[in-house]
Amino acid sequence: MRRHGIAAAVLAAALVGAIAHVGVPCTGFAIYSGRTLYGMNFDYPPNEVRFSIEEHEAGALFLGSFLSGDFYASTVGMNEHGLFASDQMVLPARATVDEPAEDELFIWDAFYEGLRRCGSVDEVLAWIGDRRVVQYPSLQLHNLYADPSGNAMVVECGAVENVITEIEGPFLVMTNFHNGDFRGLRLRDVAGVGAERYRVAHRYIEENLDDFDGDRGLELLRRTSTATGDYRTRYSLVFDPETLEVYIALERDYDHIWKASLTERTIETFRGFDEHRVFPLDETGITGPTLQAYAPPPVAEGVAGPRWPLLALIAAGLLGAALLLLLKR
Repeated sequence: MRRHGIAAAVLAAALVGAIAHVGVPCTGFAIYSGRTLYGMNFDYPPNEVRFSIEEHEAGALFLGSFLSGDFYASTVGMNEHGLFASDQMVLPARATVDEPAEDELFIWDAFYEGLRRCGSVDEVLAWIGDRRVVQYPSLQLHNLYADPSGNAMVVECGAVENVITEIEGPFLVMTNFHNGDFRGLRLRDVAGVGAERYRVAHRYIEENLDDFDGDRGLELLRRTSTATGDYRTRYSLVFDPETLEVYIALERDYDHIWKASLTERTIETFRGFDEHRVFPLDETGITGPTLQAYAPPPVAEGVAGPRWPLLALIAAGLLGAALLLLLKR
């Protein structure tokens, strides 16, 4: 088995059981309006995440990954040509095989190798060629690709052949149902895992299409994030292919934003921090916990903020009432 096939096998082992979970996760989008932007929420059980920049045939490649044993499994990335790809779970399972034939290609390999080798969506399609994309039995995925030219597509494993859903209009969204099953249907008729997140994303983009920017990209990811259950949003990423920058929120903390640069090979504090810090970013990468150490811990969802101000007000009120009683005597 090839090296990247082994990596995909490790990833498959890490995700066994996740497919059957009702909270199958992740939301991705590509939008072409005043600005070209891509984005993704990565939802997963508590786990160490990492961000890195690798050097490959297509140049520098930013990747978001999570720790699986001693291996970091990549789920999303953008290379220095502005080619973006996200790799997300999909249900139901189709075209599952234990080992691909010579004319077949595991879809995780199509995600990673596409970013390593190609500079555009058309180049990805040419590289896949006549090969059929297939799944591991325990790892059902589909891929969203987008490039700065306005070309975007979702690639999925079909029962007989590859299913390609091309962008129609100024944006494309992918969650966890087969996009190809609902081509041409109204938004309200979309069904399956992730359908409600898909509708939320669609409506928010449509309402803000004329002035959609990086802040609205983060707001879209906040609205489609998962804050309950086992599979919560571990990171939210907004990619700008024009500046080759990535804006990063960790653990649903949208008050503290990091910025990674493919041009500078750095990651730095961008918004919400008391001090400005810059770190080099290479294939070794930097982990989420390392970055979070520089931001105050956010208040947990569903938990009130610090109680001492309220207690102080109550105490002051009681003291005032007691003084009034003493004065009346």
